[in-house]
Amino acid sequence: MENEIEIKNLNSSMQTVSKILKYLPTRDKKNRTIPQIFKKSFDENFISDFLAYILDPNYNGVGIEPLLRLVEENPNAIGILKSLNLADKSNVTVIREYTFQCGRRIDILINVNDNLVIGLENKIFSNESLNQTKDYANSISIEFPDSEYALFFLTLNGVKADSEDFIPMSYAQLISKLKKVKFDYRDNIRKKVIFDDFILHIEEFMMSKKANKVSDQTRLYLEYRDTIEKLDRFYREDSITIFQEFEGMVKSVFEGEEWVINVKEGRGYQLVYKRKWDIAGLFIHHEFWISNDTILLEPTFFYMIEVEGKQRDIFLTLFNKEHENIKNVYSEKNIEYRPDKRKHAIAFKELDNFFRPDYKIENKLIDVISDWKFIEEAIERAYDEYLSGIK
Repeated sequence: MENEIEIKNLNSSMQTVSKILKYLPTRDKKNRTIPQIFKKSFDENFISDFLAYILDPNYNGVGIEPLLRLVEENPNAIGILKSLNLADKSNVTVIREYTFQCGRRIDILINVNDNLVIGLENKIFSNESLNQTKDYANSISIEFPDSEYALFFLTLNGVKADSEDFIPMSYAQLISKLKKVKFDYRDNIRKKVIFDDFILHIEEFMMSKKANKVSDQTRLYLEYRDTIEKLDRFYREDSITIFQEFEGMVKSVFEGEEWVINVKEGRGYQLVYKRKWDIAGLFIHHEFWISNDTILLEPTFFYMIEVEGKQRDIFLTLFNKEHENIKNVYSEKNIEYRPDKRKHAIAFKELDNFFRPDYKIENKLIDVISDWKFIEEAIERAYDEYLSGIK
C-alpha cells in the first residue's frame, strides 16, 4: 500500500514538472559571447585583455572616446585627451600587465603622450593584496612624475581600494560609460560587433544577479531534485535487473565450456566467443551493442559477428567464399554482410530492443541468436581452412 502511494506521489510530481517545463523559455545557446566561446566567461585575465582592446584607440575602431568616457569625471584628463589629433592616437600606449620598478604589475596602464597615465586594476573575484594599490600609486608618481594620472579600481560592486588615489568603479558603472560611446556600424561593422560583445558579456555575466545566471529549467530541477533522484535510483536498479536478464538469455544460448561470455555492466558492448576463435592474429566474436545504461532507453541495438586481428584479411577472404554459398539465407533473415559502417562484421543487424518496457511483443533475442547458427557453421569451415593454411 505504501509503495502504491509513493508511486502515485512521484507520478504526480513528475506530471507537474512536465507541465511546467513545456512553458519555460529555452535559453538561446547559439548566441554566445566571445569569452563564452573560449570558456573564459569569468577569467580575470581574459576580461582584462578584452577591456584593454576596447580602450585602445589604435585597435578598437572608434578612437579615444572610450577613454574619454572612462575619465569623464576628471577634467584634466579630459583636456589632455581632447587635445589629441588623429595622428597623436599612435602616442596612446595601452599596456597589459605593466611592471613597475618595484616589481608590482598593474592590469592595464595607458600612457597618453607622457602627459597622462591611466591605471586600471581589475578584480572579479580576488581581493586586493597587501598594499597593492598603494604601491601602484606610489610607483606611478615616481616613474611618471610629470604626468597627470587617473587610477581606477574595477570590481563587481565598486569596492573601495586601499589607496585613496584609486577611484572605485563597478562593472555597472563601466558599462554605463561605454554605452555612451557613439559608434556607427557603417564605419567598422566588425569592430562594432566586438565592442558590443564586451558590453553584452559584462551585462550577462558580471552584472546580472546570481539567480539570473541560472535557467528556469535548473531551478525547476532543484525544486524537484529529491523526486528526480528517487526515480533515478529506481531506474538504475531496474536497468541492472533487466541487464542481468539479457546476460541470462545470452548464457542460455551459448552453453558449454567452449564459450566465453564477456558481459559487463557499464560497458557499451558485450562479447561472446569460442575459446578457439581467440588466437594470435585472429579474434572472431559475437558482439552486442547494449548495456545497463541503454537497455531500457534505446529503441534498437546492434548485433554482429565481427572479425579482428592482424590476420583477419586472410580469414575474411576464406569466409567470402562461404558467404557466396549462403548469401540467400542472409537475405531471407535480413542479415547484412560486411556493411560499409562495419566492414569487418561478417553478420550485422539492427534489432528491436526487446527489453524496453514499451516493447509489447515477446522477447525474441534467443530466437535471433539461434537463427545465426548457420553463420557459426560457416565460420567453423572457414576457420578450419584458415588453420590449415597457417600450419
